[in-house]
Amino acid sequence: MQVLVQGHNMNISQRLDKYVRNKAERLQRYLPGVEDVRVEFTRQSTKSDVPKSAELTVRRRGTLLRVEEEDPDPFKAFDLAMEKMYQRIARYKGRRIDRKRSGAAALAAEDEELLTAEALPIEEAPPAAPPPKLVRIKSFQIVPMSVEEAIEQMELLGHDFFVFVHADDGRVKVVYRRKDGDYGLLQPEK
Repeated sequence: MQVLVQGHNMNISQRLDKYVRNKAERLQRYLPGVEDVRVEFTRQSTKSDVPKSAELTVRRRGTLLRVEEEDPDPFKAFDLAMEKMYQRIARYKGRRIDRKRSGAAALAAEDEELLTAEALPIEEAPPAAPPPKLVRIKSFQIVPMSVEEAIEQMELLGHDFFVFVHADDGRVKVVYRRKDGDYGLLQPEK
């Protein structure tokens, strides 16, 4: 398992790097088969009391789990992100096991790993709630367009994201509005 720690607009101290790596290594106990963990710290301003965001991304066999938290103290921001990640892992494991038990999907040996992996502490398990249901299916025509046209179409529709086929390479991509008001682009790896 690889652990990558990066800082954007801030330096990562050796103490913070060691702290993050030690805690991130523990994820392997709760979710076997983790390929890599990426932790990115971002500071938006040079003021010391401005919240720093900690973005934690875990990749496991084609599945991405991602959480983000903010706090002026990067250690606390990371701890909050780890707590949220434990909840996300518990939900992910629960869904996979529920599908296996219901017979909806034939899952391989990786689910046996999930069943035998160390359980999350009780205080970190999410409360029992009914799983969300698929309540609506929308069909739409995808027209090749540029990123700028997709953003314009998204704004015209008043949506937070828009799926389109890029005119240059013919690949399906998604533009979305970020919390800070800027835009993001999701595209599949080659």
